[in-house]
Amino acid sequence: MVALLAVAALMVGGLTGCSPERKGITGLTVDDAGRPLAAVAWCASRPPDVVVLFLARQAASASPSGSATPRPIWPRREYPVPRTATSPATVPLDGFPPEPVVDPDVAFTMYAVADDSSFTTHAVSFRLGELIDLAPGRVLFTEILDNEDVQQSVSVEEFARRGESEC
Repeated sequence: MVALLAVAALMVGGLTGCSPERKGITGLTVDDAGRPLAAVAWCASRPPDVVVLFLARQAASASPSGSATPRPIWPRREYPVPRTATSPATVPLDGFPPEPVVDPDVAFTMYAVADDSSFTTHAVSFRLGELIDLAPGRVLFTEILDNEDVQQSVSVEEFARRGESEC
């Protein structure tokens, strides 16, 4: 029995030891034309390789008949971060938001990660409707306060500072 418990403890330790270390944050911003951009700030020695954007949850909405109809599925997408990028960096989100935008409450999650899973960034969660309120030079990100996710909007400079403080 003791041997089984020891093996289980080693397995749990090994599984958690393989998780990527968090070394940055991800946010959402817009350019001067209002096009959405991923914002990434990191403290690792190199930039992450990709920004991953996906539907936060598959929800259902009520149809006029009262039955639930699933929202259309938007595929997970990966956007490459330039190898020469310096922190903070922005990455164009080509093809986003999905057209036509039917429901402003559709939620997405986005984070950046190294291809070798050596590190990742803290994810940002947002709704399509929040794109309207974004302004160039401001970054929307998700902060954990009192064990709850809270949306924050900060300057690019403050966003960079927060990314550096992840190490």
